[in-house]
Amino acid sequence: MYAVNKTQEQYPWWAGNARFIDLSNTFIVAHVAQAALIMLWAGAFTLFELAVYNPDAPMYSQGLILLPHLATQGWGVGSGGAIADTFPLVAIGAIHIVAAGVLAGGAYFHRTRLAPSLAAEGGRAAKFHFEWNDSKKLGLILGHHLVFLGLGALLLVIKAMAFGGLYDANLGEVRLVTAPTLDVGTLFSYRTHLFDVNSLEDLVGGHIYVAVLLVLGGAWHILVPPFNWVRQRFLFSGDGILAYSLFGIALAGFAASYYCGFNTLAYPTEFYGPPLALKSALLPYYYDPSGAMESGYSARTWLANAHFYLAFFFLQGGLWHYQRAMGFDLGKAVANWRQNIAATSDSPALVYQNPVRPEPQPLLQVCYEAPQAEPAPLLAMEQAFADFLYQPSRGVEPPSLATVNGVRTTLYQTHYQARRQTFYQSPAPVEDKARFGYGGRQERLYEPPQVPQGKAAYPTPISAVMYEPSQTRSNGAHSASAETAAPLIKA
Repeated sequence: MYAVNKTQEQYPWWAGNARFIDLSNTFIVAHVAQAALIMLWAGAFTLFELAVYNPDAPMYSQGLILLPHLATQGWGVGSGGAIADTFPLVAIGAIHIVAAGVLAGGAYFHRTRLAPSLAAEGGRAAKFHFEWNDSKKLGLILGHHLVFLGLGALLLVIKAMAFGGLYDANLGEVRLVTAPTLDVGTLFSYRTHLFDVNSLEDLVGGHIYVAVLLVLGGAWHILVPPFNWVRQRFLFSGDGILAYSLFGIALAGFAASYYCGFNTLAYPTEFYGPPLALKSALLPYYYDPSGAMESGYSARTWLANAHFYLAFFFLQGGLWHYQRAMGFDLGKAVANWRQNIAATSDSPALVYQNPVRPEPQPLLQVCYEAPQAEPAPLLAMEQAFADFLYQPSRGVEPPSLATVNGVRTTLYQTHYQARRQTFYQSPAPVEDKARFGYGGRQERLYEPPQVPQGKAAYPTPISAVMYEPSQTRSNGAHSASAETAAPLIKA
């Protein structure tokens, strides 16, 4: 699921740590176990490099990475950078292995004795339970991390000033740094060329300021909850916190890459080889311009390149988790991009629905087919014409109003029967007993129409008779009128 909320889709199977993103105790188990593995690797490889170390060959030509770091800190190194005493190196390797066992025991204790979530525990254990949206508790955790980082920087200062000192590449000797640079102006002048420091006093003085700032910053975050503007502008979620952590590791990796490639005080040439040059063709990479290593790369070469590319991928991981914390799903964006490419192509077979997720989708996420070139037939039997609205049906038997396939009333039919059906049957004799329960006399229900033989004899129609006036009047005028009217009547 996205870490912004707890109701979104689950992480894939290969995102192992996501399984306990909301289980505070299991989250601690994973981190303690990871620290145990790191300790085990450091101790075991220190002893391995010590076993294969050849004092007659330069250290940078033997593919070593842990012994050069220990030699830079002054452990067992004599004049000129040669290893004079191996006991401190063996002791450091053994201490790391023992510390790995202690951390593994702590992880086992948390795994078996405590609940997966510390919220279910009582007492002081419950105080270490955290939620990703709890800015105050996350600030408390950040504060403790900063304090431990400050103590680590302070340990290097104590080693340089009191416990044997550091290897000075300018002198080729291990010496104590008794007067570290504390002038703020001198250290602030390195802001434009931070990687060009060439004095142990300045290096140790810078670590003093870093240690103090880390401890004070840790105390501040432990005691003071994040301000409102911080809660509004920062992403307090699992993906958000992981993104910020990956950004910090990427920044440290780029800085270590640059220091390893060009700085000869923190990475002396006796242990790492000559300084490098940076070339950028298709991809940037460090190379040795002096050609000191004819049969391979120096420890400085591949260590600087490894730091650079690891930092680059940490940066990509931080960007990935940051966009997830903001609610942006890159997978869906890529799927939509592919869908749009398919929609604008000339291929007639377009895929609009994701075949991997057949479950019903929200209406806004459903895409429909484009209209077909020819409409599908409305009936199972294709008609011989294209205009369905104004032309009569041809080649298809019209539906019968009688029973169709045993159904009295139908709205439409998609297949017509070959047999013809009529409204009525011709008159036929029926048995009265069968219908009325008496006799066996045959009788028709109705008489068929009688057809006359020959020409029908109709009666003669009555001739038209008009009204005639009375003949008894002696008026001459009337007589004349009667005489003139008589021919008209006869006619």
